[in-house]
Amino acid sequence: MTRRGRAAELVAAAGIAAFLLAFVLAPTAALFRHGLSGPSGAAALAQALTSAGGARAFSASLEQGGLSAALAGLLGYPAGVFVGRYRWRGRTVARSALLLPFLLPGLVMVLGVLDLVGPSGLLGGPLPSLRWYASGIPGIVAVNLLYNVPIVVVLTAAGCEASSSDLEETVASLGGGPGRVFRESWGLPSAIGAGCGALLTFVLSALSFAPPILLCGERCATVEVRVYELSAIAGEPALAAALALVLVLVFAGPTLLYVLLARRLRAVRGRRFRPRAPDWARPTTWLWAGSFAAVGLAESALLGAVLLRSLSSPGGGSFGAPWRLLVSASTAARIGNPVGSAIANTLLFAALAAAVTVVLGIGSAFLTSRRPAVGAPLALALFVPVLISPVVLAQALGTFWGPWLGAGYSLAVLIVLSQALLAAPFALQSLELPLAGIPAGATEAATALGAGPWTAFVDGALPRIRRGVETAVLFAFALGMGEFTATYFFANPTPAVRTLPVEIYLLVPARLFPEAEAAAALLLVLSLAVFAAITALGGRDAR
Repeated sequence: MTRRGRAAELVAAAGIAAFLLAFVLAPTAALFRHGLSGPSGAAALAQALTSAGGARAFSASLEQGGLSAALAGLLGYPAGVFVGRYRWRGRTVARSALLLPFLLPGLVMVLGVLDLVGPSGLLGGPLPSLRWYASGIPGIVAVNLLYNVPIVVVLTAAGCEASSSDLEETVASLGGGPGRVFRESWGLPSAIGAGCGALLTFVLSALSFAPPILLCGERCATVEVRVYELSAIAGEPALAAALALVLVLVFAGPTLLYVLLARRLRAVRGRRFRPRAPDWARPTTWLWAGSFAAVGLAESALLGAVLLRSLSSPGGGSFGAPWRLLVSASTAARIGNPVGSAIANTLLFAALAAAVTVVLGIGSAFLTSRRPAVGAPLALALFVPVLISPVVLAQALGTFWGPWLGAGYSLAVLIVLSQALLAAPFALQSLELPLAGIPAGATEAATALGAGPWTAFVDGALPRIRRGVETAVLFAFALGMGEFTATYFFANPTPAVRTLPVEIYLLVPARLFPEAEAAAALLLVLSLAVFAAITALGGRDAR
């Protein structure tokens, strides 16, 4: 390898490592050191573990996460089998559409549940028994399921596609029945996929922020909420840091297990798998198809209810009144910021976060293509922000960089960084399969003509993963638009940098429900536009 090649690899590796050190590792370490140093450090840690508020928060997190993960696995697995194993018209688009709720904040899911089965909901109004699912633990779990079951479906489908059709046909030709075929060919990879989805559901549900507060109140507050309250409201940073440390330690195991299983699932992709036409003579096929139809119907009903309520409130009023109220001066006065400013902030911050993500992605792709032993660990390190949770990441960034940036618009820098760090682990997964398909000699021609390593990568390898990069950018943009928890940590005290999800959260407690519905519908429409762009890119790749 030439000296210039080694220098380029060093620059790329050092840049990614420095970014993670400056904005993840160093702020988090400083946060924990600040909270646990001094005479009150040990006492703060003990209080975080034994206080009534801390114990109740951990209990609520484990209950909500455990119930949501178990039910998401049960509901999502059969639907994922139908998506992964069978070939049917519209399969690719339907599979992509399942991820739409994941691009939205939990706030939209909360409004959707209330619009559907709440006291004034489309179904909850005429059927009072359904209102049980609109509050308390049942309501929180319902939101978590609507948000996370599609993830289980998609990951289970990925597991099915990681199996070998040749092995399945061999087992069947030797007289193996459906049960043996399941055990020896596609059962294990599909279970790994469902396990990945269930673990991710557990972590996301246990660390949920807005749904427990809006649907249940303080008694259902999770550890994320408790850390925020101690840091931003109670003014006890040492206790908040101690609780954050316990949070990271408790949820490190499930998060790391998810990352390892997900990497194992991707490692076996590329086997010879061929989806088959559904065999409607088998009852199990109807079970798989019915489960998928139920998931799709529930998601469509939820999002449709949000759009419908944004056009006309249940209490009456003219058509489109919620939208007019949303942009009115009275609403801006109530929440301290006009909706136009929130929309501009949402789009600007998400675009900047996507730009940061693509820089990280291209650097990681360059390293992976040239030196997998270095690039793969750095790509894995990008999952660290998921490990430490949005609130802890926001608190760490605010404590470490806040004194340098001050208040006001400068906090936008921390919002963009937090959105990029939280989106990158998920967005950059769209690069892994294209990277695996780059032939070893993709850059050799450019190198032979005297091009440097970066030029050779840009000319020879980057065009082959361009669609993956574009998808990663759009996915990061969509996730940035919907990010709420970390953004709320910075934006709540500073109206000038509030985004649309933060505005929705402030509108609900203010009892401005029509305005909240319109804001949620607007965010949904924006996410639909990004989803359409991602689907169009996928369609071009398929052709």
